[in-house]
Amino acid sequence: MTHSSSGRIKLAFIVSIEVRWLHLEWMCRELDREQFDISVVLVCLGGRTPSLQKFLTESGIPFQRIDCSLNPISLIRATHTICRYCLGRKIDIVHTHMFLASLVGLLGAFFARVPVRVNTRHHHLKHRSRPIIWLDHLANHLATRIVIASRLVHERLFDEQASVSHKLARIRFGIDLESFGQISSHRIAQLKQKYNPSNNFPVIGVIARYLESKGIQYIIPAFRQLLQEHPSALLVLAYARGPDKQLIRKALAELPSDRYIEIEFEDDVFALYQLFDICVHVPVEIDLETFGLIYIEALAAGIPTVFTLSGVGPEFLVHKRNTWLVDYRNSDQIHQGLEAILESRELREKLILNGHNSVEALFDLHQMVRSIADLYREWFRLAKTRKPGANTTHLDEVSPPVRIP
Repeated sequence: MTHSSSGRIKLAFIVSIEVRWLHLEWMCRELDREQFDISVVLVCLGGRTPSLQKFLTESGIPFQRIDCSLNPISLIRATHTICRYCLGRKIDIVHTHMFLASLVGLLGAFFARVPVRVNTRHHHLKHRSRPIIWLDHLANHLATRIVIASRLVHERLFDEQASVSHKLARIRFGIDLESFGQISSHRIAQLKQKYNPSNNFPVIGVIARYLESKGIQYIIPAFRQLLQEHPSALLVLAYARGPDKQLIRKALAELPSDRYIEIEFEDDVFALYQLFDICVHVPVEIDLETFGLIYIEALAAGIPTVFTLSGVGPEFLVHKRNTWLVDYRNSDQIHQGLEAILESRELREKLILNGHNSVEALFDLHQMVRSIADLYREWFRLAKTRKPGANTTHLDEVSPPVRIP
C-alpha cells in the first residue's frame, strides 16, 4: 500500500476536456491540501491545449500533459505513461473524468495497482456503438467506485449494468455561488463591448456544443419568431463547435447575419451569463444529459431560463416556479416561453429568486467537496485494510454503496 511520507493521501485527477471546467477547478481549490496531495493528468486529443492547463499552472498544482489520438498505439502509449506516472508518484487514489480519460486512466492505474480508482460518469450509452458499450463495461469493471451526479443516470446504470450497482455513489455537483454573484461591472462591460457593442435587446443566450441532441436547431426558429416582435434581439451561441455544425449553420442561414453571434470559447463564463436576458437549454430527450451543469449555472447567475427536462433537471425544476419548461423539439413553445418572460417583470423576478434559492439549497459547493473528501478518506481506509496482492477491482466488497435520496 502506497502513501505519502507526509501523511497526505496522494490523489491524481485524470481528465480529458478542452473547455474550461469549473467543477475541477473548484475541487482542486477547495480540497484540504493538508490531507490531499493533488496532481492532475491532462489527456489531450489532437495537440489542443486544454483550458485547465492555465488554471493548474497559475495555481501551482503539478500536472502532466499526455497528447494522444484515437488509435490503438497512441492509446496504449497513453495508458503506459499513466501507469508510470502513478508508480512514480506512488498515487493512492485516481479519479477520472470524461470517457477517454476514464479508459486510459483506469487501465493505467489498474496496471500500477493504484488501490482506489474512482470514475465520475459523464456519458450515457444511448445510441452508442457496440465497441463503445464494451469499453464502457471495461471502465466500470476497472473502477473500484463510480460517482454518479444525477438520479436519472443512477437509475439507468443500475438497470443496464446491475453488476456494478454496488460500486455506485451518487453525489450532486456543487456550484460556487460567489463566483456567479461577485462579478465586476468592468468584466461585464468588456464582454459586452466584445459581443454586443450595439447594445441589442433582448439577448437570448445558449451555452451548448453543436450537437443535435442539445436542441439548438429548435431554438433558432423560436428566435426567428421572436425577431418579429423584437427586431433588435440578439442570439448568442457559446461553445459554438461540434460534430453537428453543418446542421446548426443551415438553421442559422434563416436568420439575418447581424442577429446572432457564435462564440467558440470564452474563459469568463461568469460574466458571459450577465450578457443574457434569457438563457435557453433544450436537450431533445430526458436522458441525453448525464447532469446538465447549465441548469444550475444559469440559475446561479440570476438569469431567467427556458428549459426542457434532462439530466438533473427533473429533480428540482418546476414550471413557472424557477424556470419556464417546454416540451422536447418544440420551437413554438420555446418562443412562447421567451415572450412570456419578456412581457412579465413579475415572472422574471419570480424565476430569478426561486432559481437562485433552488441552487443554494441543493447544489452547495462546500457540501459536495466535504462529501467527496469523506468518501476518498473512507475508500482509502478500506483499501489499506486489504491484504497485499488482493484484487482491488472489488474494493466494494467491504464498503456498501452510497445512496443519496
